[in-house]
Amino acid sequence: MAEEGSLEALQALHRDLVTTVDVLKQDRETQGPLLLSQLPQNPLLEALSGRFKRLLEKPGRKKESRDAVLSGKVNILDEEYTINKDFQEIALQIADTLDLDEIEATKLALLAEDQENTLGRSRKECAVILFHQERNYLLNCMLLLLQLSKDEDELVDENVGDGLGFLGAYVSENILRLSVPGATNAESQARFVPACMAAMRGHREWLQTVSEQFTSATVLGRTGEARFQETLELTYLSLTQQHELLSVILCYAIEKHVAVDQDFGHFLRELKEATRYEPCIVHLIPVLGSYITAFGSTEGSGNVEQARKLNKLICRQTDDETPKLPFLSAAVKAWWIAEYSGWYMEDAAGSGLPGIDIDKEDKRRSKQFAEALKDGAFDFMLAVVADVRASEWEDTARKSLRQWLRKRTPALPVETIPFSEPLRDRLAAKLETFVDAFISNMPDVLRRLKIEEDEQRQTNQAQEQDYDLERFLLIIAYTFEGRPEAADGFWADPENNLAGFLQWASRRATTPVQAAFCEMLQSLSEDPESATSAHEFLLDEGHQIRKPLNITWAHIFNELDFFVNKTREKPAVSQVVAHKGGKFNVEQAETEPEFAAMLESYLKLMAKLATRSDAARAYLAEQPKSKLIDVLFQIISSSVAPRIRGCTFRALGSLVSRKTLAQNYAMWQYLESCLTGHYFPPASNRILTSTGSPPTASYFMETLFQEISPHVDDASAFIQLLVTLTILPDGFDPLNDALPYPEDIGASTRIRPGIDPYIDFALGHMFSVRARDIPEVMQQRMLRLCCLDFAFTCISIFNEDLIVFSNGTNINVDSAIQSGNLEKYVTLHPFARVMEWMYDSKFMKGILDTIHQNPADVGTAAPDSPLILSVIRAVELVSKALDLQATYLNLVRPLVKPQARTPSRSPYTPLSNGAFASIEDGLMTNMALISDLGSYCGIGHPALTLASLKLLEKISASPRAISAWQSGLPSQTNRNKAIIALEERNDAAAIAGSFIAEFKTPLDFRKEDDSPEYQIKVYILDFLYSCLQASSDRPTIAHLFLGLRCGTNTLEIEPGSTFDRRSSLFHALLPVILEVPSRNEEGSMLTWLINLKYKVMRILRILWSSPLSAGIVLDELRENDFLFHILMQGLVAQQSFMWDGNEASGPDFLTIPAAEGYVDYLAMRAMALEYVTRELCSVSHSKTPALKRRIFDALGGQIKVDGLEVIPVPSVFEFQDSLPEESLFATPPPELKSYGEQELRLCVEDDDDSNRLYNLDKVQEVVLLKRSEARKSGQLVLQQDVVAADTEEEQLLLYLKYLNRFTQVKSYSLKVLAAWTRLLMVMTDCNDFKGTNKVSFILQTLQATLPNLETYGLGNPSAALELAKLAKVLLFELDFTTMTSTDKQSRAVENLISDKLFQLLQICLNAIAKWVGNQELRAVYYSICYRHLTGLVDHGQGVSSGLRKTARTIQAFGEKLLNVVCDDAFGGDAGCQSAALILLGSLVQLGKQEKDNFVVEALNRLNFIGILVDSLRGVLAEWEGVNRTGDPDQQNYINTKLALLLQLCQTREGAKHVLHANLFRAIELSGLFSVDPELQVDSSDSKALERHYTLLVKVARIIGAAIVSRGSHNVLQGRRFLTEHRMLVMHVLKRSAGIGAGGARTDALLAERVNDLAEAFMVVITATGFLEFEGENLDEDRKSAPILFH
Repeated sequence: MAEEGSLEALQALHRDLVTTVDVLKQDRETQGPLLLSQLPQNPLLEALSGRFKRLLEKPGRKKESRDAVLSGKVNILDEEYTINKDFQEIALQIADTLDLDEIEATKLALLAEDQENTLGRSRKECAVILFHQERNYLLNCMLLLLQLSKDEDELVDENVGDGLGFLGAYVSENILRLSVPGATNAESQARFVPACMAAMRGHREWLQTVSEQFTSATVLGRTGEARFQETLELTYLSLTQQHELLSVILCYAIEKHVAVDQDFGHFLRELKEATRYEPCIVHLIPVLGSYITAFGSTEGSGNVEQARKLNKLICRQTDDETPKLPFLSAAVKAWWIAEYSGWYMEDAAGSGLPGIDIDKEDKRRSKQFAEALKDGAFDFMLAVVADVRASEWEDTARKSLRQWLRKRTPALPVETIPFSEPLRDRLAAKLETFVDAFISNMPDVLRRLKIEEDEQRQTNQAQEQDYDLERFLLIIAYTFEGRPEAADGFWADPENNLAGFLQWASRRATTPVQAAFCEMLQSLSEDPESATSAHEFLLDEGHQIRKPLNITWAHIFNELDFFVNKTREKPAVSQVVAHKGGKFNVEQAETEPEFAAMLESYLKLMAKLATRSDAARAYLAEQPKSKLIDVLFQIISSSVAPRIRGCTFRALGSLVSRKTLAQNYAMWQYLESCLTGHYFPPASNRILTSTGSPPTASYFMETLFQEISPHVDDASAFIQLLVTLTILPDGFDPLNDALPYPEDIGASTRIRPGIDPYIDFALGHMFSVRARDIPEVMQQRMLRLCCLDFAFTCISIFNEDLIVFSNGTNINVDSAIQSGNLEKYVTLHPFARVMEWMYDSKFMKGILDTIHQNPADVGTAAPDSPLILSVIRAVELVSKALDLQATYLNLVRPLVKPQARTPSRSPYTPLSNGAFASIEDGLMTNMALISDLGSYCGIGHPALTLASLKLLEKISASPRAISAWQSGLPSQTNRNKAIIALEERNDAAAIAGSFIAEFKTPLDFRKEDDSPEYQIKVYILDFLYSCLQASSDRPTIAHLFLGLRCGTNTLEIEPGSTFDRRSSLFHALLPVILEVPSRNEEGSMLTWLINLKYKVMRILRILWSSPLSAGIVLDELRENDFLFHILMQGLVAQQSFMWDGNEASGPDFLTIPAAEGYVDYLAMRAMALEYVTRELCSVSHSKTPALKRRIFDALGGQIKVDGLEVIPVPSVFEFQDSLPEESLFATPPPELKSYGEQELRLCVEDDDDSNRLYNLDKVQEVVLLKRSEARKSGQLVLQQDVVAADTEEEQLLLYLKYLNRFTQVKSYSLKVLAAWTRLLMVMTDCNDFKGTNKVSFILQTLQATLPNLETYGLGNPSAALELAKLAKVLLFELDFTTMTSTDKQSRAVENLISDKLFQLLQICLNAIAKWVGNQELRAVYYSICYRHLTGLVDHGQGVSSGLRKTARTIQAFGEKLLNVVCDDAFGGDAGCQSAALILLGSLVQLGKQEKDNFVVEALNRLNFIGILVDSLRGVLAEWEGVNRTGDPDQQNYINTKLALLLQLCQTREGAKHVLHANLFRAIELSGLFSVDPELQVDSSDSKALERHYTLLVKVARIIGAAIVSRGSHNVLQGRRFLTEHRMLVMHVLKRSAGIGAGGARTDALLAERVNDLAEAFMVVITATGFLEFEGENLDEDRKSAPILFH
């Protein structure tokens, strides 16, 4: 039974088998046979052979096993387990539920542990699900193997493929239990057919037990226990599915000739025991057909003698044996006789048997067949084929017809599970054989059916008639529906029996036969070829021998004319006045039900053929003077049965199923005429108002709407017609620049032209009001689907880009588009009216109700069912409306004037109430929407899953929705409402479980990114990313789904949660990065896998970057060794050059799909480097030295595993080898004449990483508009010009595609480089290296950096900036004082780094001299040069040679270098100015040390010193401005400027040039020393005063340095300065000495500045001998001066 890994093995084999089946369907010549020949080598087949041989055997409950479980210790899977009481109880419950051995039940309970999180169910339920899942997969694999074995036999017969035949041998041995020649069986097994029958019998008994349990629970009141009921339902569903699979498997086994006639006898006896018509009986009918064909037909494996014996068994008649289901016994007999009679046809084996009266036996068989028909044979067969093959889409007309013909067979139980496709196919194939046999073998019986029916209708119409011919025709209809290849037997050969049957059945047919015949003809017209054949069959000229009463087009047209004339005759009684708002009292057409059914079948046949066949559609549409269309609209306008009107709408729709715009406009005009009264009977009592006045056009429309409204089928058909008419013809995509209807439609009857009343009726009345009151669920779903289709079509054909292009390009959109002008296009388009309804409360409720469905119903529904399609359409409508909402609100709604609401407005064409300001407001009225959308992600419907995830992504990223979720009282901090709603019923766990299951589903490496498994994963990741990106700082539903506990503003790991157990969605994402391969076997990168990894990585990046989640996520990634895994994958320092088999080189590479993977991989590398950087920072702060050491070793190229094994990986220092070179992809732009920036600038959009890319879809629209504009201009265009224009358009699109990728490559390459440099910066900062080891690390980093820095310095300034920043950090981190080692090895390293530092200096100087990059880059270069120079000057020992070499290098660059630096010093931003001034200062200092005045003299020649000194005039204003703004860059600039002046003044030549530049005059003009500091600055603000004194100190020191450096040359200027500012000098000296007001109150920092200024003044006084000079003049009379300073 349950074995570890068996379910996974079966699932894997099932995927391989399904893949082989799919490939065989697509290619039966090469790939299909190849896969089929490789299948026997699949190791899973050998591993599972024992499971196939055992079929569904299971050990029953045993006392020994039960006692073992109760003992608390059991041995399972070769391990001993100790189980507690709770687990024992669970195991015993599982055993009782499944009637399974207790040890096996315990094994199931253990294996089901992982399923609890995924399924969100209890352990017991998960064990039951696991048990039935394994059995289902086992049977499905067996069925697929049998099917493929049959395909293999056919290919061998066709001599196609090599190495075939081995699968058949495997199937024969391991499934069919046949002995293989040369093999020895260790044990004998029961034959397969009896074993299969026994398994089916066991399932029927088990189903009966489950039904009894459910009945008992109902009596005892346990049905309210949801879990109990779900377990019973699950068991019943699984058993029914398994019984069905067994029946199909048995069919294949019988066809493989492994059954014997005794098996057939046993089967017949079991069939006779049936007591009621139920699904299990239906499952046996294909088996019956297989047995009959095998043993009763000439096509089977039996012989005539064996068939005659079986015939006696089947057809014997005994009075004491009354069948329990007479119609079932009759069907068995009829089916047998039909195929058995083939033995006695001419030249058959039975026709020449001796001693047999062939004619007598033929009459006996005919009589027995007739008796079987009277007992309900065809009644039962019709019931079975209809119940199995009738879809939810079956129209009510056919459904009504078959129910009318179904007299004896009861209906299946309401809870019947839909039948599977394999059973439907097998039943159809078997009934196809029966139909052929009956027509070919029993023509006399067939003719007698028609004769007897005619006689019955002529003699006594009141008597109940037999309709077996009609039933047979409907059996054919259901059997061949959807099977065009099988139906080809009726059309391929006009001389065969089936074609002759069509001719015969169409002659002189009664009314019900005509109805059934038309139904049959529809089913035989599924593809264009068959439909065209059916059309030709109905043409008069194709059947000259047929009489006028035969079914032909002419006959159908005549019947329609007769019906129209009859319904439009003047009433015999006086007209009855109709009152608006109530029911019309109209004279209904006097048509019998049979005639109505016939008309419906005519109309449906017309619709089917016109839809499928171009020839039929053209024939019907081109009837003389549109007579047919007029007749159809007359039917609509007449008082007819609802279904007839609905069929008529569908017939009209079929005439424009493929159309031109003119044909579509014409049909719209017909429809408008019909709804405005043009086709109403002139004397009808329906056209008089209550006042007797002539009715208006709106009155006729309301009348028809009122008649259509109560009848869902009518309304659905009408809205389907609107959908067909609203769809634009082929050729208008992607521009969609035409209205689907004429611009003047309704202009003569309504205030505003357009189709607003139609939209209001469909969306405002039928969808918003009527749909919710429809009791029949299927009709409600159909109606909603039609309405949603109509709404979606209306907004999908609107092109918002036309408005944008009109306002932003030089294209004349008015003349270029198909519509008259853009204003008409916008105002008349149905888009505006539908969008208006999106804000209506009733309409929005209808959408939400459509989306909210019972998960059980959704799970069991077929992918193409109305339920699934209506939910998908509702979700798609909301998604599309959200996309277009901004366009509607901002551009369209202001242009469309809303109609005023009038009191007499009809209830059938209401107006939107506009209850919501936005669509999101409407969606947020029901918080269950998120749960609904999430629950649809794990139900096995890929299309619904993808649509739901797309809408979830839009809602979760909508600012309006986020605001609504987080809204509350301003004083309160509220939890996210969506999170609360998902937690209420544990929906979040269920949704997360479905997401986890999707990520555990293996990828399909054959279909790659086209497989649903891959696409669902991508959509889940996109949803999570959008949700996190929109609100990364607050808990979101994405965090909840990932497994975290969401607080108000916090995240945490809840103990015992899936995240805590490492089984959450977050942990399910990690294997995508860690385990999914990136390359194929040839080493080529796979784009589709890289894209998946990239989408996971960007989610992780948001999580590790956000403060909200960073702590949790970084710890969890650390626990999973995430860093070491990505290093081993080469994400940090490895770049592949082969992508999907293409080399990543040249511009052409960027135009192929592989380029997307190349770009994604670059982005992944950037994120990986970012993560390593963040993790290294985190580890450094957490003080875990062992892990830190391990990370450094890994980044150095070695990963230690368990402290023993060392795995070599690319080192972080090898990064330069993996940098993408942009030059590999560069190419010049093409020369374009017709397209410029003006036309294309509106096509530029930002991607997720803010890269500016061209939207190629919009570019294509611009191209089409330009082409249309040129075409409509009327200018003559030469053919060569047309060719040239086409070529230019192709070049434009190709180049823009290339340019998009090239932009991304450049952007992500830069991000990779920036992330790498940041990582090395962090490594530099947080490493524990000391001394020579640290120098070696810096050397290694420089060696990895310098080559690219030199390369990028000239051609890629942005990349050079990142490398330069790293070099700057390295240089500032280098301790020059330690570079004085004496040992040989250390000295060698220091010499190497000295060389690298000098190389770095040269690179920087060269780049500066060439004026490369921007000021930011040059500022970094300046800083590097400064650090290099100061390191040499300040810390080096024995560096005189290095200084001289550096000085000579600077002199070699000459004034060219200094000119750039000087320009940046005064012409750049503040940061660059500061860096340039600092470098100049260090150069001056270098010259001073080397006693070289080259720099100073060069600065003087460049007039830099003069400009520098002159800038002092505004120094006070600049300083005060900085104090006010607090701009640090500007502050640094002033400081460096003053520092440079000081350094210049400290050299003799520099001081000379500074003084010659009028230093003292500039200072005097600045007014700095002319004012009292306490008056200039608020004296109470000590900090401001301190800052002012700081400036005074800096300038005073400059003065002092200049005077000291120049000696006696400028003493007089110094004395004059002191004299002019005597009061300030005295004031400062007094404050410094503690004399004067406020001396005691001065804070320490201000006092320090005052002392510094006093010291500076004393330097000037001393240098100028000012005191001595003043002493010589003590006797001079001085004028008293006012006291200015105190």
